[in-house]
Order: sequence, then C-alpha cells, then structure tokens
Amino acid sequence: MAAEPMHSECRDETVYLSGEVTVSTVTAPLFRAYCQQLGYLKNSPAPAIDFSGVNQADSVCISLMAAAKRSRPEAAWVFRGLPAGVAALAELYEVGGWITS
Repeated sequence: MAAEPMHSECRDETVYLSGEVTVSTVTAPLFRAYCQQLGYLKNSPAPAIDFSGVNQADSVCISLMAAAKRSRPEAAWVFRGLPAGVAALAELYEVGGWITS
C-alpha cells in the first residue's frame, strides 16, 4: 500500500498536520505549502502546530517545528499532539523545551 503523504491545513491560528510525516512522504511542494501556511499565522500571538492527525512520523517533524520557529522566532509556538517517538527525538536533539501540550 502506498504511503499517505502529509496533509496540512491552516485554521483557527493552527496548522493541522495529518497522514505520514516522514522523509519519504514530505515532498518539496508539501513543505512549501506548509511554510506558506505558517505565514498565515503571522498575526497570531500563540501560533500552533497540531500533530494529532499524524499516523506515522520521524525526524521530519523536528524539521517542521524548526521551520515554524525560524518563521517567527519571537512567537510563543505551541506544538501539540507530537507522536511519542518524535518527542523522544526532540529530547535527544535537545529541543524538547519546544514541546507543549
């Protein structure tokens, strides 16, 4: 069965992610669309990324978090629903402080 590519949708000051968020499913066009959606959150005081719809994930999630932080370093980003394995990677990469519930 083919991998379900990442889907992202921006609403309510949050970018919602779903599907498989892995190195094999996050293509350049999908990443560009995600970055464009981050731009829609430019006026939000506490923008959020919600990973609760992700059914398979790897370190690409860390890259998506970093892209959000780079897009607005002054913002109080909220990262919700991060899969447990990715949360462990965040601790390993010493960015676990980024994670909020």
